[in-house]
Amino acid sequence: MFRYTVILEPEVGGGYSIHCPGLPGCHSQGETIEESLSNIKEAMLLVVDVIRDKRKKVPEETAEIVAEELRQILKARAEDGLPLVIETREIELPTGVTV
Repeated sequence: MFRYTVILEPEVGGGYSIHCPGLPGCHSQGETIEESLSNIKEAMLLVVDVIRDKRKKVPEETAEIVAEELRQILKARAEDGLPLVIETREIELPTGVTV
């Protein structure tokens, strides 16, 4: 089972943006946390499929990758005058998915 950290970022008008720093380019959104988590899991599976189709190695998440994404998000929120409130969660990819 492979786990990736996702970052939930509240949007000004409501809802959430959600990022998976361990899978470059993997972003989604949703109106609720639950919807956002469901959407990002679907996006993660699609990104893994695309990487595999290109016969490339699916990247492994590192603490450094997650920390840098958190730093960038918090910096941008501070510059925009937004609250420095974000959440992280772990997403497990189904057992049938090998990375």
